[in-house]
Amino acid sequence: MALGKNDQKIYIIPSKKMVVIRMGEAADIVNLALSDFDNVLWEKINALYQ
Repeated sequence: MALGKNDQKIYIIPSKKMVVIRMGEAADIVNLALSDFDNVLWEKINALYQ
């Protein structure tokens, strides 16, 4: 994972042969790196592979 300005992120998930890029405005203006975006993302990714 890479974390950039304004909560932009890059996730590389070799086990799923997947790359996810998050761009746009910050998910949570107060806690940029601590937003719940990561948890929501993993819930959606895991739902795809059930």
